[in-house]
Amino acid sequence: MKENMLDILFYLFDNYPEVDDSITFQKDQLQYYLQSVGFQSDEITRAFNWLDKLAHDGDYPEKTQKAETYRIFAPEETRWINTKCQGHLYFLEQAEILDMSTREQVIDQIISLEDPNFDLDKLKWVILMVMINRPEGENQDFLWIDTVTTAGQVNEFYH
Repeated sequence: MKENMLDILFYLFDNYPEVDDSITFQKDQLQYYLQSVGFQSDEITRAFNWLDKLAHDGDYPEKTQKAETYRIFAPEETRWINTKCQGHLYFLEQAEILDMSTREQVIDQIISLEDPNFDLDKLKWVILMVMINRPEGENQDFLWIDTVTTAGQVNEFYH
């Protein structure tokens, strides 16, 4: 039986790319379908809540930032985001792929996953999901994320 909320999100991402804001009209049908393929009801609810949170911008910092600023992770954040993932977030920020606002939204989404096995591959997936769902995401070029994988074998290429 599939039990992880992240598995549900991966499943939806792979099988329902057309799911967007109309998901609220399809939730009952989608929940029934996900249960029929083996996902647990409480994990499905958590996944829907994660997607709802993703669709609504929170109160994040302004998008302007100074080059000399550095983000320090709080203990609650380091519980879910290891140093390798922190370094990758910092790298993407320095490369101006992520701005301060997007970075904070990514961190919030990671924490809400509560995944003790969160790794770099999952981070890249969350970043992609956040960036696609931001208003400016429609005009973004996501070639930099061609390393997104859940299989664990990654060759990094940044364009």
